[in-house]
Amino acid sequence: MERSRGPSRRTWLSLGIGAAAAAAVGGTVYASADGPVPDHERVRTDLAPLRRRFGEAGRLSGAHWLAYDRDAEGRSYLPSPDPRYRVVGVARLPAGTAARTVAGPAHAFGPAAPHGVPDVLAGFLPAHARWMTSASYDALLLGPGPVDDLTKGRFFLDAATDSLYFDTVNPE
Repeated sequence: MERSRGPSRRTWLSLGIGAAAAAAVGGTVYASADGPVPDHERVRTDLAPLRRRFGEAGRLSGAHWLAYDRDAEGRSYLPSPDPRYRVVGVARLPAGTAARTVAGPAHAFGPAAPHGVPDVLAGFLPAHARWMTSASYDALLLGPGPVDDLTKGRFFLDAATDSLYFDTVNPE
């Protein structure tokens, strides 16, 4: 009796192990790409993702921010099935931008302090800031969100330091 000429058990086992390794590496690439990573402590300073998301605020600089899946527990190499990415941080605006925006008639700004500032970012916020916020300004910077209402956030301006503090979930 002659053996079939199909793939051997060893070949199938090797293919299975290779597929599992490729999936793990693929998950690592997904988690470390331009998108958020599940690391709640890694402060980012790159500007391109923020300028793309919050371009209506003005030309951002000097940013310190975090981006992570707020539902992820620890470091995971696979994305959550329903991720809710928190993007939170502080950036500088061009001189006079915050004062003009707060004083302008387009948005009704009022005093409010950010709450829940991550410890790793607290040192980057200006001391003695007088934060102002506006629901219509929040809507302007968030842009049109997905129909399932997963996009939300708050933005705070400090006119004295031209600082923008943002705390958002799934910003577009």
